[in-house]
Amino acid sequence: MKVLITGGLGFIGGALANRLCREHQVTVLTRSEKGRSRLCEPDRVRVKVGIVEEITAAECAGMDLVIHCASTVDNYNIQTDPYLDVRTNCAGTIALLEACKVHTPKLLFVSTFFVYGNPSKLPVDEHSPCEPLGLYPATKLCAEHFCKIYSRLHSFHLNICRLTNVYGPGEVFDNTRKGAFNYLIHRAQLGEPIDLYRGGDFFRDYLYVDDAIEALATVALRAPAGELYLVGSGEPVPFKDLMDCLHRLTGRKSVIGSIEPPQFHQVVGITNFSANIAKIKALGWAPKVGYEEGIARTLESYGS
Repeated sequence: MKVLITGGLGFIGGALANRLCREHQVTVLTRSEKGRSRLCEPDRVRVKVGIVEEITAAECAGMDLVIHCASTVDNYNIQTDPYLDVRTNCAGTIALLEACKVHTPKLLFVSTFFVYGNPSKLPVDEHSPCEPLGLYPATKLCAEHFCKIYSRLHSFHLNICRLTNVYGPGEVFDNTRKGAFNYLIHRAQLGEPIDLYRGGDFFRDYLYVDDAIEALATVALRAPAGELYLVGSGEPVPFKDLMDCLHRLTGRKSVIGSIEPPQFHQVVGITNFSANIAKIKALGWAPKVGYEEGIARTLESYGS
């Protein structure tokens, strides 16, 4: 197949490019080339620099599959440039759909579990109500609906995947707003103090990057048209347990502090989350990397 990945040098996009370039012709659209080091076999991947808001039909012509990963990645843009989420996630998705509507038989949209907000009932599944708390997930949910509308109107194959917290090698470790778990893994590796909101008294669904990529590949290659999938480990883990695991694996004892979340995070942040992944497991996919192995692999990727 000929595959186009938007946001193709990001954490998820780059890992997808590495997975799919073994068997398919992969082109990535990227805002900049700073993530090129994520490519394991750069000669197998065609890199095109540009923004998704300006993509053209010619760039999508001949593609068998488009995977739309280009996106903002956190809730904080509303404090500095609230239109950035709208431009990237909404206008960018419309531009891609306009470019794809005639030429592309299959589109996979990569979304986020943040669209659910703080659910009143756990675990969450594909039918749970969505109540996004911030502008980032609100625009991602809006983009999901854009994709559904265009798919119905122009009769192309669409799937949507909502990913839980994805972590692992390839993610940045110096950004508290993005890849927060990777950030904490690196601090624990250095033995540096770690402050946790409410002492880590919450649980989340953490998904190792290789499992996330295999899930996306499974949906892209096997899923019936029109289906949405929630993708996670299916095993909620108390954050305190993750920190205990980090201490055990690093042999270092970072001092764990407890702080109250700032007001902004109290408004837009998710507390507890767990995912029911029965639907995607029915496609033949299941997570293989538990959190202890995933943390160990991540630590190894950062070196000593």
